[in-house]
Amino acid sequence: MTRTIFVMTMFATPAFADSGEYGHMMGDGYGYGPSMMFGPVVWIVALGLVVAGIIWLVRRLDHATPQGGASSAMAELDLRLAKGEIDADEYSSRKKLLSA
Repeated sequence: MTRTIFVMTMFATPAFADSGEYGHMMGDGYGYGPSMMFGPVVWIVALGLVVAGIIWLVRRLDHATPQGGASSAMAELDLRLAKGEIDADEYSSRKKLLSA
């Protein structure tokens, strides 16, 4: 019997913790006052920072990828020579222009 009462009191302690007054929500809590007024502002600022961080990360990763440049131009030039679109003289002259 005492074991049953002990177990019941262990599960009932959160119910006993609330005194039935609403004082825990007033004043310094989340009920009224500055925290109620500035709480949404803090969440909007936090959300804005998260969105700005995601945009910054995507832009940074986008600029980290190579944009091509001379290596892709050389690959295109090699491909055009292999296809027969240009001859060897034009290939060598364009290769000199790309190397300079």
